[in-house]
Amino acid sequence: MHGGVDYPFEEEDEAGAGRIRYRATGRRLAGLLAGRWGAVAKAVVFLSVASVANLSGPLLLRRAIDVDIGSRNPRGLVLTLGCFFLVTIASAAFTYLLRVTLETLGQDVLLGLKKRVFNHLLCLGLEYYDRTPVGRVNARVEADAGELRGLFADTAVLIFRDLAMFVGMFAVMATVDVRLTLVVAGLLPPVTVACLLFVRKSAAPFLAVRRLTAELSGWLTERVQGMAVVQAYGRQADTNARLSALSRRKFEANYRAEALAVYFFISVLVLEPVAMAVILGLGGKWVLLGSVSIGTLVMFILYVQQVFEPIFHITEHLGTIQRSFAAGQRIFELLDTPCSVTDPPSPRFLSRIEHGVEFRGVSLRYAEDAPWALRDVSFTVPKGTRLALVGDTGGGKTSLVSLLFKFYLPQAGDILVDGISIRDMSQTDLRSLMGLVQQDIYLFPGTVMDNLKLMDRSVPDEKVHDAIRVLGLESVVRRIALDREVIERGANLSTGEKQVLSLVRAMVLDPALLVLDEATSSVDPHTERTIQAAMERLMRDRTSIVVAHRLSTVRHSHRILVVRQGRVEESGTHAELLAKSGAYAKLFRLQFTE
Repeated sequence: MHGGVDYPFEEEDEAGAGRIRYRATGRRLAGLLAGRWGAVAKAVVFLSVASVANLSGPLLLRRAIDVDIGSRNPRGLVLTLGCFFLVTIASAAFTYLLRVTLETLGQDVLLGLKKRVFNHLLCLGLEYYDRTPVGRVNARVEADAGELRGLFADTAVLIFRDLAMFVGMFAVMATVDVRLTLVVAGLLPPVTVACLLFVRKSAAPFLAVRRLTAELSGWLTERVQGMAVVQAYGRQADTNARLSALSRRKFEANYRAEALAVYFFISVLVLEPVAMAVILGLGGKWVLLGSVSIGTLVMFILYVQQVFEPIFHITEHLGTIQRSFAAGQRIFELLDTPCSVTDPPSPRFLSRIEHGVEFRGVSLRYAEDAPWALRDVSFTVPKGTRLALVGDTGGGKTSLVSLLFKFYLPQAGDILVDGISIRDMSQTDLRSLMGLVQQDIYLFPGTVMDNLKLMDRSVPDEKVHDAIRVLGLESVVRRIALDREVIERGANLSTGEKQVLSLVRAMVLDPALLVLDEATSSVDPHTERTIQAAMERLMRDRTSIVVAHRLSTVRHSHRILVVRQGRVEESGTHAELLAKSGAYAKLFRLQFTE
């Protein structure tokens, strides 16, 4: 709510939202340790030694008071204090080794998980990215995966240390004095109740925080990328208001989660002075009566302090576990998202295209309840020919290109390359045969040369220079400069410059089949003529598919398809289609008149 206006935000549709599936998520988190059990075993050894050293300290002090001081044995006292000093040093040293081992393990698990998530993102179909904001994907890879580092670097083993210390201290206390041990144990039921309540009440808030963090990241990324539009239309105030509303929702969810953690911590904290007072009262009375020694009372006081230290740690561990399990559940939901396009178990391979490409009765829609984007489309592209796709915007031209590159699979029909279905080919092998020059050209941060090689340093510079020379673009590329730094999405380059670079990049890859999707759109006439001449050189003696709105760029194609409402309405050469006086002729006359 901002200024009386409530801004809605789209929530992620997640199975199990508001509920953490501890058992299933825990099993999968434990599976991340596969192949790293050596590091886990080393941590357990360091943990065991440090725990034994911590447990030995109060016992040594009890001996110093009751035995050495009680018998006036200075030599024994020095020996006992020396042992106390050694176990203290051992505790510190092995705790240090434990933390180093756990931090290394946590970073290793985090690195492996991020690689696994990113590899899965690479296989997800384009429909996933069509419906998922890029900021939300970033949150899954960075924020959610990063949240798990604390689980493996601290909590996973340290919670066992605290539990071992807790059980060990009670075992030692019970062997020394059962009555005082029962007094301390009487405080455990309220701690147990507090833990159970915290786990039950905090799951939903922690999940909400993770969900809103991803939503906020996605929303910010979209607004930053569209900042020119925000400023051009004066939407700064509205954008700021929406950001404030979303930030407030995240703050409120985070406040609820952290408030529960604070209440839990305080409820446990008040028990320590209560336990100390009870031990001093009853233990002091029993000391005066002679049934308990002073050394035993001191040992119990020290153990009571140490007993509550693991309890305080457990409060922190529970918060980390809640956040980590919430993040882990979201990551595993991403990893469980099926790849819509997969490779066959034994893919067939083509080193080059000998005959051509055929679309055979292809139909496509992007969702079960969506309208058909393509209906029963059939055509062939023989090797060495040029096919043009023209028609209304949204008619299905780009959908045909997406199917050819196996970004999607058709619901009906098939696409064949040299008679082999692309379903039987791996995505990598299929796409290695083709080059794509798109209308919306994406350039990565780096130099112009890096982008022309598609960040592949194995490509020699000479191949890039040869491609520029063959396309006749020396003067244009010289103005751009090959060592020029490209910022995100190529924002420091003009549309024409980016389209020139896209043509050079395609030439460097030297594909057997070239697809140009609106490659000369949104440029001035002079730049268009330059690009058109380069395109002619690029397509010479090469199988090509050209998607275009400007019919002047496709007049010399061997065949032109008019695609409207997902169907091939007309097919033929430029002259044949003009003679038919159909849809193509109307489009041509309209553009010629303009």
